[in-house]
Amino acid sequence: MSVEKPPHVHPTRMRHIPDADLDALLGTAGRAWRWRAPVPAGLPADGADDLIGTQVDFLDKGHGRSRLYGFHYLRWMTPLVAAYEKTGDPRYAAEWERLFRQWYASRDRVEGDWPGLDVVWYSLGVWARSMHLTHALHVLGDALGEECWREMMKTLVGGARWTAEEHDSFRHGNWQFAAVCELLHLARVFADLPESEAWAELALARIDEHLDRDIRADGGHHERSPGYHGMCLDALRRAAAVEPALAAHPRHVAMRDWLAALTTSGGWVPHLQDSGVVWPEGIDPAAGSVNLEASGYAVFRGAGFHTVVNYGPYVGHELEPHSHHAALDFVIEGWGRPLAWEGGGPPSYDDPGYYDWYQATRAHNTLLVPGQEYTEDRRAACDLFSVTDDVDVFAGHHHGYAQRHDRRVTFVKDPGYWVVEDRIDAEAVWLLHGLSPWRPHEDGWISAEGPGLLVVPLLPPEEVLHGNGPARIPDPSARSAEYGEIHSLGLRRTDGRFTVGLFPFRDQPPTIPDGWTVHADRR
Repeated sequence: MSVEKPPHVHPTRMRHIPDADLDALLGTAGRAWRWRAPVPAGLPADGADDLIGTQVDFLDKGHGRSRLYGFHYLRWMTPLVAAYEKTGDPRYAAEWERLFRQWYASRDRVEGDWPGLDVVWYSLGVWARSMHLTHALHVLGDALGEECWREMMKTLVGGARWTAEEHDSFRHGNWQFAAVCELLHLARVFADLPESEAWAELALARIDEHLDRDIRADGGHHERSPGYHGMCLDALRRAAAVEPALAAHPRHVAMRDWLAALTTSGGWVPHLQDSGVVWPEGIDPAAGSVNLEASGYAVFRGAGFHTVVNYGPYVGHELEPHSHHAALDFVIEGWGRPLAWEGGGPPSYDDPGYYDWYQATRAHNTLLVPGQEYTEDRRAACDLFSVTDDVDVFAGHHHGYAQRHDRRVTFVKDPGYWVVEDRIDAEAVWLLHGLSPWRPHEDGWISAEGPGLLVVPLLPPEEVLHGNGPARIPDPSARSAEYGEIHSLGLRRTDGRFTVGLFPFRDQPPTIPDGWTVHADRR
């Protein structure tokens, strides 16, 4: 089954535009034809020298099933553009030209393993190359040879024509949203091309539809993944830079507010669903707690802590859903670091742990029911969201298992702790993941290193389980999130009844407040 339209790559309008046709588009000005400067791609120059003289097999399937597609975005070549812009050294322009012309000569022979999806002629590939090639053309300019310049122009024009045909009607998802935003950008940069106004008209129609139908009422993107939300927002910003009316669109503003609600004091957004850790540019954390009801994220903020509870739906996608098999799971940040963390998104969709770790229930802070498969139609819902000066409360349920799972999360703002209550009529394992191993401490378990959590169950478990797995760990000082190891604490009870206090600490074990169980609902 094809995830996009049946192949429609025209041999001369798209794939191999004749020189005479390109000359007719540009008119008598030819290469001296004037065009608007594109929005900069903003990519770093690091690694440019490593590309000098490198030999590349553009047909090599060794990149992986999914990564082969990303390899042909050509983003990996962009350090050469940034280095030339910074230094003016002609070596970088020459190396770009050598590699790009090799790609152009081999692109028709590239074969992928996703059924019905062309490696080169598909929405994200055309989108990304358009973004990188317009910037490269602008920066490298006269340093490019005539043939390279022509092949880059043909790639852009052919890609725009393909995009306009591919996206003549609305489709949910980040692929179309990003593709039509870049089509508008290209149309305005090359405004004098005969087809540009038609491209712009189509792109604007699709963008309006996405802002109305693909952006939820709270500003979140349809797929509920901060990384793909950020990708769509960045694409929209590029479009708004050449079409200023889009900048003031209420849904554009709401998209920024959505990220602000999820941004922690450390300046990052948790890697919810298939997302990576997001570092929003020019967006400050929002104040106060908020329920992003349309997206299904409840956010507590206070006493220097940030909590996100996921109760949203499982959402489909063009190729594979970016939703994970978990609901009512939560993450907690304090002092700029994760205190309760999850597996998040994978380094690649080719990763062998994608299905049995990153997407799996066991990589999330929720209940695991042994022996039961988690259903995608989980019908998760919020039953209560209450915010006061002293205490915030979320209560919700889902039907991911044969039995209904109810969870209540209470956040006590002074001195800052959480009470998590779970009820399910089945044997269950209560899961929590932290950045360091868990060790026994008095009546509970504590993170071996701070900042961390002290975990105290009201009722003792019948079994304690430990495990670990990979996850990105945000580092605010470097604004990066490299993969490290997270450690799971599992508390098993046959009656499926849990009431657990979570008490944060920086370096020394915390004092448990008297009367913390007052906040337990005890249903």
